[in-house]
Amino acid sequence: MDGTNRPRLGRRSYLFGATLGVGTLVAGRRYSGGDETTTDPAGQEPETSADQAESEADTTAAQTGGEDGTATDQEDEAGDVSFQITATNAPVRGGDELEVVAEVENTGETVLRPTIDSLVDGQRRTTITTTVPPGETKPLDIGSVRTPPVAETGTLTLGLESETAVAERTVEILAVDEVAAAQTPAREITVQPDTSILFDVESDALDAYGGGAYWFVDDAYEGHSQGVWNAAYYSHQNAAYWRHTFDSTGTYEVTVAIDGDEQNARASWTVHVTPTGTAAPAINGKRPTADSLEAGRDGDLEFELDVTHPEGDLERVVWWLGHADRLLGVSDVSGAADTAALTLEGGCHGCPIIAWVISTDGTITEEQVWLLE
Repeated sequence: MDGTNRPRLGRRSYLFGATLGVGTLVAGRRYSGGDETTTDPAGQEPETSADQAESEADTTAAQTGGEDGTATDQEDEAGDVSFQITATNAPVRGGDELEVVAEVENTGETVLRPTIDSLVDGQRRTTITTTVPPGETKPLDIGSVRTPPVAETGTLTLGLESETAVAERTVEILAVDEVAAAQTPAREITVQPDTSILFDVESDALDAYGGGAYWFVDDAYEGHSQGVWNAAYYSHQNAAYWRHTFDSTGTYEVTVAIDGDEQNARASWTVHVTPTGTAAPAINGKRPTADSLEAGRDGDLEFELDVTHPEGDLERVVWWLGHADRLLGVSDVSGAADTAALTLEGGCHGCPIIAWVISTDGTITEEQVWLLE
C-alpha cells in the first residue's frame, strides 16, 4: 500500500557497466524481430540512462527464439559479431550510478541476431538479443544500476558472454563514510522468518522530500525511498524509511546509500533471521469494532487499537489515511501490551485507515483496520 519495493533474497546483483575496453564476443544467430532484454529470475531490472531508454529494446518474458517466443534455426557465425564498451563513468563512489555505453558490430555479410549475457561477479544479470544488419554498428543497451555503498574500496568483475567467448574487466567502487546522523532500529537485529522490519535514517544530505536514500541487502539493490508515502513520512518524522520482509533464515547486511550533493554516506544494519528470533507486534482489538464507518458526518471519529509485542518492546503506531496518502499521526506505545488512540476530523469517502504497529527492534505489522464509507 505504501509503494515499498518488496524483497528478493538469496542473490547478489550489482550494477553492470565499467571500463571493459574492447572485448570481441561471437554470438551470431539468424532471427527476425525487435530487440529483447530478458532479466535473470535471480537478478533485477536494470536502471537505464535517458539516452539508453531511447533504444529499440523491448523487455519481454524469458524467450530464446523469435518474436513469438518459439525456438528458431540457429547458426553460429564465428567472428562476425563483436561488441565493446565505448565509454563509462567508472570508477564511481559507492551509492552512485555506474553508467556504460556499449555497441555491437556485425562484420559479416548477413543479418545476425546475437544473444549476449551481461554478468557481474560471474552471475548473469540480463540477456540481450538484438538484430544487427551486415556491416552495421548499433548501441548495445546494457543498462546501469546504482552501486552499493561500500565501507572499503573494492572491486566488481564485469563481463559479457556468448556461447563462444567471454570478455571480463574488474572495476573499482570507492568507499563512503558512515552517515553522521540518527538511524533506527539498533544496528543488530534478530527476528523470525517472514518478519518485516522498518528502517529509518536521518541525514542533512536528504532532500526536502526525503529522497536520495537507496537501500541494499547484501550489496544487492532493493529500493529507493521515494513516493508520496515516503514524502509524507519524511515531512512528519524527518527520516527516510524503507521496509523489508526477511523470508529465509540467515544473516543479512542491510545498507542505505545517502546520495548527497557533495558526498555520499552510508548506514548499515545486521539482521539475523532464526526460528527463535523476535516475532512482529500484533493488533489484538479495535474500537469501533465495525470494519466500515461513516466518514465523520456527526463530528470527529475516535479510534483505539489494542497492540501487543511478545518481547515487551512496543514503540509506536503510525496512522495512515489511504488513498489520500496522509500520515494522520503517531501514537507512542510501550511494553508488552498497550492502547493507541487517534481522533480523526472528517475523512474521505472510500479511504481506508491503515495502522503500522512498530517495535523498538523495527519489526512492523501493517493492517487496514477501518474503511470510511
